Amino acid sequence: MTVTMTAKNQITIPKKITEALGLEKGSMFKVEVSKNGIEFIPLETKEREFTHEEYTKLETLAVQEKGKEKRVTKKLIDNLKKGKI
Repeated sequence: MTVTMTAKNQITIPKKITEALGLEKGSMFKVEVSKNGIEFIPLETKEREFTHEEYTKLETLAVQEKGKEKRVTKKLIDNLKKGKI
């Protein structure tokens, strides 16, 4: 699954993911930055356990999206800036 950052540095989390994780407007995230990427970890005000059905949806989504990642290259960034993607 690929998302695009807007001119205001905003990224929209796809509906499939927000539904699978139960995210809503105002959800907060811990952000971890590494050499190779950014990880957004949802923060909950109370402990939450996922149901078997929720884990199944997440696993299915992961399988469907595997291999669709795009390597971030200068060419990709240039095309994004030009609106070609």
